[in-house]
Amino acid sequence: MPINKWLLGLGLILALLPTYLVRFTIFGLPTTFLEVILVIFLLSVLVSQYKQISSLKKLGALNSVVLLFVLSGIISTLISPEPIKALGQLKALIIEPVLFFYACALIIKKESDLKIPLTMLLSSSLIISLFGLIQHQTLLGLPLRFWGFGEGVKRIVSVFEYPNALALYLGPLLAFFLALIYSKSTLINRKLLFWTTGMGLIALVLTFSRGAWLAVLAVLAVLIGKKFSWKIAGAVLIIIIIAIVFLQSGQRFSLSDTSSQTRIQLYQYALTAVLANPLLGNGLHGFEAFGVLYPHNIFLNFWLELGLLGMLAFFGIITLSLKQYKIAPTSIKLAAAMFLLAVVVHGLVDVPYFKNDLSILFWFMISIFYLSKNPASDRV
Repeated sequence: MPINKWLLGLGLILALLPTYLVRFTIFGLPTTFLEVILVIFLLSVLVSQYKQISSLKKLGALNSVVLLFVLSGIISTLISPEPIKALGQLKALIIEPVLFFYACALIIKKESDLKIPLTMLLSSSLIISLFGLIQHQTLLGLPLRFWGFGEGVKRIVSVFEYPNALALYLGPLLAFFLALIYSKSTLINRKLLFWTTGMGLIALVLTFSRGAWLAVLAVLAVLIGKKFSWKIAGAVLIIIIIAIVFLQSGQRFSLSDTSSQTRIQLYQYALTAVLANPLLGNGLHGFEAFGVLYPHNIFLNFWLELGLLGMLAFFGIITLSLKQYKIAPTSIKLAAAMFLLAVVVHGLVDVPYFKNDLSILFWFMISIFYLSKNPASDRV
């Protein structure tokens, strides 16, 4: 059977998500390698699938909520104190990822179509994790500030710029992979799935990102609860959290460390900003405090960046997608649901969407919920 070139193109984008770090200009306009291949992919799908665009009506209420999400982005760009930078964010974090979602909805006809894209995503994640492990042993490509001098701890970044960027990428993906293992999905190669998940978990530990750890633990608790009981799941989660606290006590694992204190101050500052303008927020690229551009909380992030409309639309998208899982609870949709859970849990202490790779991954996962019913799908 010939390989579908659109699915191959989709897999290529998922495999090359970190190439948003390769930055340059075209005719004076800033762009990235990821954006270039994404635009080529989107134009190709549009030209080849334009007769099928009417089929997107099957998405129903989601179309209206997505429209509100994009509208909130446009409004937030217009009111932004940094309109040029806001326009760049509108393009890279809202418009292009949404168009990517619709391209996925057009070319992915059934669950088996996900085999090539997911295999390429798994392979890329495995390489990224393995490089992180090599980096931990050799310091290859590891910025000096993460070498762990004094009371600090060595934290890997792999191909990214800082540890939390790696954790934000790996955490939700590991939640997705763990759910596929749990449901015994046969959609992709099991050996590749196990190796990628195992190496990814080790790499995630070495980022020392507590938010990502707790997100993955929350997913594990849910999966254990589905298989055994919520009492057992809760007990396991509590034991693991206590173990982490004791193991990391030497690394100031508490709310009194600098990172935690900075986040608390960010939340206070962001909440004040939200209350000052609860309807529209500050606009895209409209928040900066203590040298960071985001308040590191998923609710405050969207409320401040996209206003009340944008925040409600974002969580409306998640809610509608989870309803699709309840209607047809297949293993791949369970995995996508665990991805969203990890995003929300990690989003309580970090920025789980406002990066090029994360926004693309988010909308790819949303497209999974809207696959056509397939009698051969693995059900859970």
